[in-house]
Amino acid sequence: MTSAKPARRIAIIGGGPRGLWAVEELIERARIPIDVTVFDPYPAGSGAVYRPQQPPHWRLNVNCAIVTTAHDNFNAWRARRGGDTTDAFPPRAEVGQFLADTWSAALQRAPAHVHIRHLPHRVSEVSNDGEGFMVDGAPFDDVLVCTGHDHLHAGSLVHETSRVPVTGLYFGADLPSAPRRIGVRGAALSFIDVCLLYGDTAEVIYPVSRGGRFMEVKPSPEAPLPEVSTRWRQACVHITNAADLREILIGAAAEFGDFSSAELAAVIDGQDFTGAALAELEASLRAVEGTGPLTPATAVGAAFRGVFQDCVDWHQAHGPMPGFRELSRTLERVAFGPPPVTARRLLELIHSGVVDTQYLGTPEQIDSWREKGGVDLLIDATVAPQATHSPFHNVPGVVEIGRMNELSLPGHDSLNRLVHDDIPRWAEKVGNP
Repeated sequence: MTSAKPARRIAIIGGGPRGLWAVEELIERARIPIDVTVFDPYPAGSGAVYRPQQPPHWRLNVNCAIVTTAHDNFNAWRARRGGDTTDAFPPRAEVGQFLADTWSAALQRAPAHVHIRHLPHRVSEVSNDGEGFMVDGAPFDDVLVCTGHDHLHAGSLVHETSRVPVTGLYFGADLPSAPRRIGVRGAALSFIDVCLLYGDTAEVIYPVSRGGRFMEVKPSPEAPLPEVSTRWRQACVHITNAADLREILIGAAAEFGDFSSAELAAVIDGQDFTGAALAELEASLRAVEGTGPLTPATAVGAAFRGVFQDCVDWHQAHGPMPGFRELSRTLERVAFGPPPVTARRLLELIHSGVVDTQYLGTPEQIDSWREKGGVDLLIDATVAPQATHSPFHNVPGVVEIGRMNELSLPGHDSLNRLVHDDIPRWAEKVGNP
């Protein structure tokens, strides 16, 4: 009589949306006994970014219609609970509860040969001994790393000496309840979270950024912008480099309004700043709400969103697109900014004087606060650059899927499961070796 084959031991480092996706795919695909351990100090399913315990003011920055799982979707889930299904950008905590509930449902759905557990633990060491992996001293046959944003990255201000308290914003940050004068490094989405958290209690919030401007506002489903025509999407197949993509974006954006090629090219090249950050933000909001004309930046943002999946497909077929990394740095600001609901709140705080933009384009002010004081709290509202490798990147055999791959294959930094199939392909491979 032969003994049963031991279960394949699988470690998933990162228990947020991608870790949840990996677990769901293993449940559906594994034909051999597997023992899955998900490592994450935060709640399984939601992870750190979408944990249900975060402030309710913090909203999803993408249309929640993209939030789907193996057997459910966010809109259906909140409809069953009697929630408001008209809010396209709901609190992230609510999305996190959906993801946590999905995790629980997955555990109940798992067949007998699939064992899953969550360890609320941050992994510090992974090694490969030739026979398999050791994850903090425990043996595994496969390791998947799907961690996301790292807010305590090497360039974070928390590593610098300072006369005033310095903190990050997320993931266990030591945030006081009611600081009066707040300096913020960054003026993008995380800065808006600072405003949503402290806007009702702070005396003043100073944003500081290198570019000196805010992100363009993205449209809501209630007032969608025109779609990119099929011919421009088809043209993406013939791209050879980012210069070709640049011409496609100019052509596609030109169909959205009476814009010159020079105006659109200036946006793509990051040379369109008027120096009036507030006026640009107001014009951007009016454009996406339909109360004002489209701007060149709004048009370029819509064009890039319209061909983004085609860019992903190109990368999958050909590898990294020459010049795409540099081009995408500018396009991220115009295409993937805040939704109208949070942009309106930011404008309210600016007009009331709570948000003061006098230091917006003076990055040296950060060092002045660190060295001389002048604020009660300095918040680093930046995240690690895209394609920052995980600590286990150089361990042979470790598979990384997520934001660390964003530059070689864009689209990983998303809740949308339709952009890539890396997770299903990985699950098929390890679940049926």
